[in-house]
Amino acid sequence: MARKIVPDDQARERMVQALKESKRRFDVQNKKVAMLGFEHEARFALQALANNPSLYKCDPETLKDAMANLAAMGLSLNPASQQVALIPRWNSKKGSNDVTACPMYRGLMKLATDTGLITNITAEVVFECEEDSFDVDLGSNPYLTHKPRFFADPADRVVDLNDSANNKMVGSYCIAEFKNSEKPHITLMDLTEVLAIAKASDAFNPRKEGRAPSGPWLNWPAEMVKKAVIRRATKQWPLSDDAKYQQLLTAVHIDNEAEANEQHTKVREDEVEADMGEPLTEEQVETIKDLCSTQDLSTEAIYRNYATNSLSKIKMKFFGEIHEKLLDRQRRWNEAKAKPTQEAVEDGVAT
Repeated sequence: MARKIVPDDQARERMVQALKESKRRFDVQNKKVAMLGFEHEARFALQALANNPSLYKCDPETLKDAMANLAAMGLSLNPASQQVALIPRWNSKKGSNDVTACPMYRGLMKLATDTGLITNITAEVVFECEEDSFDVDLGSNPYLTHKPRFFADPADRVVDLNDSANNKMVGSYCIAEFKNSEKPHITLMDLTEVLAIAKASDAFNPRKEGRAPSGPWLNWPAEMVKKAVIRRATKQWPLSDDAKYQQLLTAVHIDNEAEANEQHTKVREDEVEADMGEPLTEEQVETIKDLCSTQDLSTEAIYRNYATNSLSKIKMKFFGEIHEKLLDRQRRWNEAKAKPTQEAVEDGVAT
């Protein structure tokens, strides 16, 4: 059956009504972080709808989800802050567009530094003209040197993932500096890895004949590249059950879910799953559960870090990484429990 065409004015009315009805969901999520005001965010949402009429053609129910996700992430739609944006994304399962609250790379950087665990974070794109001034070492004393050519010919600083002849990007990186570490954490992505992520998007890489490339990977490629490398970096950072850190993981999870809905089922099964490998075994899952239990750590803190909704869906290739992090956390946990407090020491001396 052909989908009924809704007149523009009726579509706008439906979206405005959906926005009003989203307050309850928004407030439920906002109670957890208490960072945003619905009235302000609703005005910013109306502004976003007016600036991007294609949002009116999306499923109104998804606007309610987007506003709830906004509150869960604790990121504002204020365009001046550039933390998050409402954008239409193709949902291949439904065959229509959804309104999605997509965190921008600046939003992820804000959430990372808000944790207090990360004192500074940088994400940049590297171009061909800068290769001679780019040096990196990921060994025991990691460092990265990058001298951007800001005043190079604009044609030498183009990010165009849809046209290899025009594109001048060779890769990207993220540097995170942790509060209790003198060594930076460096994450790299080359052009091949970036393209693999971009081409998983059904909007950027349409499987349906006759559809032209569209979406954020086409409209804001440099920003999407920076966000992609930050998202990858979060999977490699030390685990933490800090509430602010979990908020960052929530934003990454929401963004992953939005991109997953764009992906064609066959492509996800044949390409993505083949690349990631088999999931954890039952024995590996139980090992992780046992380690979490002895540290009063929720298993959700583990699987959310890998953009899944259960331990059994984490890929086997990540077991060694998770196991090592949990053992290190267990060691620090045991040391903290065994170490007497200063007050106890003073009491002992006094007696």
